[in-house]
Amino acid sequence: MKAICRVGLVAVLALAIVAAPAWAQKLTGKPVTVTGRVVDNVCVWPAGLKGESHRECAIGCDKAGVRMALLDEKANVLYTVMADAPFKDPNAPLRDHFERMVTVKGTLYTAPGGQKILAVQEVKTAQAANPCAAKNPCGAKK
Repeated sequence: MKAICRVGLVAVLALAIVAAPAWAQKLTGKPVTVTGRVVDNVCVWPAGLKGESHRECAIGCDKAGVRMALLDEKANVLYTVMADAPFKDPNAPLRDHFERMVTVKGTLYTAPGGQKILAVQEVKTAQAANPCAAKNPCGAKK
């Protein structure tokens, strides 16, 4: 019985040594600034729900532990968000902006399979493309 345990232990150690380079692969990121809509993956993909009318649902998803994402609607790219340090809530910097347009500064990583991961460092409300289109600030009569 001891011999079988030793053989098993040696096999596990050999596998760990062979696979270690794959585990140790470090992804390098690049600094980026991305503008997009803060969305929750649970509702946007299966049901296409997004925008201000879906905001309360996104808040509920956040409370349930759903990680938000950043959707660049112009480029049709979805960025999974992560915190910029371990043991931090990845949704915290986005919480005031669910289902709204923001500009995020952070570090972009491309994971195996092409997944885009954005380590969020700074979030600001995005500027409207046409300032007169945002809630009529130019004083146009309706």
